[in-house]
Amino acid sequence: MRNFNPVIPIPALIAIFVIALLIMLFVWIVSRENRIKSTFALVRRIAIAALAFIIALRPMREERGAEVQLSNLDVLFVLDTTLSMWAEDGPGGGTRFKAAQNDIEDIMDGLSGANFGLITFQNRAVVLAPFTQDEETLLGLLKSIQMPDRYYAQGSNMDTPCYDLENMLISSDRKENRQTIVFFLSDGEVTSATGEPYDYEVLADLVDGGAVLGYGTEKGATIKDEYGEIYNMATFEKAVSCIDEDSLEDIADQLGIEYVHRQKSTLLTPIITQIKASSGTVKERRNDFITYQDTYFKYVPYMAGLLLLELIIDIRENVKVRRKNGKKSKK
Repeated sequence: MRNFNPVIPIPALIAIFVIALLIMLFVWIVSRENRIKSTFALVRRIAIAALAFIIALRPMREERGAEVQLSNLDVLFVLDTTLSMWAEDGPGGGTRFKAAQNDIEDIMDGLSGANFGLITFQNRAVVLAPFTQDEETLLGLLKSIQMPDRYYAQGSNMDTPCYDLENMLISSDRKENRQTIVFFLSDGEVTSATGEPYDYEVLADLVDGGAVLGYGTEKGATIKDEYGEIYNMATFEKAVSCIDEDSLEDIADQLGIEYVHRQKSTLLTPIITQIKASSGTVKERRNDFITYQDTYFKYVPYMAGLLLLELIIDIRENVKVRRKNGKKSKK
């Protein structure tokens, strides 16, 4: 597949080529030289102009597949998208979800080159993105997440993503020389727990690092949607959601990673730096990796040959003219 990377905009190139062509045609028309000789000169000059036009277009050849050096990290985000994550007591005064969204973007930026995956959970868990190098697609999916409808929401349960998390961790563990990093982003609020809680400790051996990131405050905050503030239907008072740090700390302890309460003053930089320090690189064959190779240089020898021919002919013509003038002066 061909592509072009012109040295100046293509319309300007075309305009220059057309003007040069018109000038050459005008010179040919008004020339008093031998018609065969002048036509041969016209063809040569048009060929030079055409080659200059092609070289200025900088044609490139698309090549798919390459062996590249990549980070050996599989970074998995487990993102709480339950209604409580839209409570407005996140770091900086926005919603908890917006803060978590910003943190994911910052982590991806800090660990660029890794494989990223995303699981979201509310009433049920969804693997929104399996492990991928396509950061733009994952960020697009992240930005497409909407606040759940108040009539659809059925409460929060920290066990909801456990089975999808387990499957993703197992798929990463099967890869050779990979480190699996987990970021669990939630307010930890449990409002619909049923039965025995899931023991995340069984997954600890599959996790090499990461953090549980908690959002919200102990005081809590109300939640608003397009219809206004949300009420607790049991008490008929405004629903106030509070962070449950005990729940989040339990998950962190079971997974063997640290817990961080995300506040305005806390930074993710130390965690990202630690992960990068322990990571390495692996060589992978990427068939979806596209590179472009310049091919304009193939036309340079032809243009150089024509220019050399033009120079030789011009020198010969000048020599002939001088000899002719010399003979006339002797007479």
